[in-house]
Amino acid sequence: MAPDNRDLQFPRKTVETIRTTGSIVFWVGVAWGVLMLPLLVVLASPFLNSAQSSPLSIPFLQASNSLSPDWPLYDKPAHMPQTLFQEIESPPPQTLQRASNRSPNQKPASTQAKISILVDISRHRLFVKEGDHILHEAIASTGRGNILADPRNPERTWTFETPKGTFSIESKLEKPVWIRPDWAFIEQGDPVPDKMADRLKPGVLGQYALGFGNGYFIHGALYSNLLGQDVTHGCIQLHPKDLQFVFETVPLGTPLIIT
Repeated sequence: MAPDNRDLQFPRKTVETIRTTGSIVFWVGVAWGVLMLPLLVVLASPFLNSAQSSPLSIPFLQASNSLSPDWPLYDKPAHMPQTLFQEIESPPPQTLQRASNRSPNQKPASTQAKISILVDISRHRLFVKEGDHILHEAIASTGRGNILADPRNPERTWTFETPKGTFSIESKLEKPVWIRPDWAFIEQGDPVPDKMADRLKPGVLGQYALGFGNGYFIHGALYSNLLGQDVTHGCIQLHPKDLQFVFETVPLGTPLIIT
């Protein structure tokens, strides 16, 4: 029995209807996407701007802004990047001011009385002062006051006295080596050497030396039992413990008054 053409028309119409509907839906979706794209860009622009303003590519510079002001300026661990080193070396002024308070010798000038040294030759005393307050008092030896003449040239003389006046601490040395001048050999009756190596004598000035010009120093006493007497060639000698206090307390440029 031959199939009825009416039975085949229904499936064909159904397929055509589905194809037409699918095509309509597809093109409607394309048109909707084209129309909605500008709106999505406008809505998303605030989020894009905020993301661009965050420098995520330099996290260490961001981290340095949150460092505590008490972060030590001298601390440079090897594993930290150079960018962070620069931030530590160049903190804001407030950071520098607070960090400086960590050291008693580096307080702001407005809150720190000026440190000075006073040497009283007649009393054989050295005073470290902060303003009018005496921080430390020490027994000192000073110049003996005698005169030495060069036997080869009598017009050449040395007077071994501690100079009086106002000076300043110009240098601070640890484990100083004494370079013996001509008079040190002439005084002992020895020939003056030509080589510098023959003039070097370590260990006789003590652990520290503070220079205040023209070859004069505050240094350690070779014989502590002679402290408080006029026994030096002009330098000021202290007990090792007193010398250490002066060295650790007094910065360069400190005024030195000798009376």
